[in-house]
Amino acid sequence: MPYLCSCRICKINSKDGNGKWLSTKKTFKKHQKREKANIEKINESEAETKSDSESISSCNAAEKRKFEDDESDKSDTSSESNVSNNDHVSSILKDIPKR
Repeated sequence: MPYLCSCRICKINSKDGNGKWLSTKKTFKKHQKREKANIEKINESEAETKSDSESISSCNAAEKRKFEDDESDKSDTSSESNVSNNDHVSSILKDIPKR
């Protein structure tokens, strides 16, 4: 009794793309076992990729927060220095006699 194997390799190698007819149950089981192992391997690699991308995105979020904190600190100090510089300039201008 022939068995229709629809694993990825059999689908690729078949004429119509639906799979191949295998003559023995032993060969059919071997194909199914190999296909299941391939699917599990793909799922594991996808899970690793997801966890890597999640850790990267969390790292990016932390870096973004750090950058925003640094930027807010810089803007605060620059505005304070502008005020102190303006006071200094205005005191100099007061000392210069008008013509």
